[in-house]
Amino acid sequence: MARAWTKEKISDFRQEKKAALAAQRAVLLKTTQATLKSTAWSLGRYPLASFIAPCSGTLERPRHLYAATECDHLKFKLGDNLNLLTYQHYDEVVDPKLYPTSNFVTDTAVQPKRHEYLGPSPTVAGYRFIQGRAEIIFWDDYLKTMWIKKGRWDIELEFDSKVESWFVIGFM
Repeated sequence: MARAWTKEKISDFRQEKKAALAAQRAVLLKTTQATLKSTAWSLGRYPLASFIAPCSGTLERPRHLYAATECDHLKFKLGDNLNLLTYQHYDEVVDPKLYPTSNFVTDTAVQPKRHEYLGPSPTVAGYRFIQGRAEIIFWDDYLKTMWIKKGRWDIELEFDSKVESWFVIGFM
């Protein structure tokens, strides 16, 4: 049975398609955020999952919340477990005099650890790779903040016109 496409039906179809694509984008964004937040692991606990490095490079580990330039750098190789390297770094006891920012857990900590300067509840949601650098993507459940180095991050979506669908392409 052939359809008769009138101008009115074409207009209705385009509006429905536009609404469906907007809904698809919203659902994709919401489910991707929920997945990242639910799979993020706390820096105060040993990571249960591995994140195997897809390439060699340098891991940038911020010293405090929203640290832009104050990062410790560590070279890693293809196949290294980035979650383990991150945990080992942030689980170390540090001298509070070397950290001029506030300790979010306690100011009178007997043995403050590095992760205590990243926020009240820092978790690792993943890693962003840019030209041989791996940046840690943080999610703080207490502050309800997604941050990476100096700024906040969000999920980047792109529309593919050939398949007429939205896709996650990265973090910005």
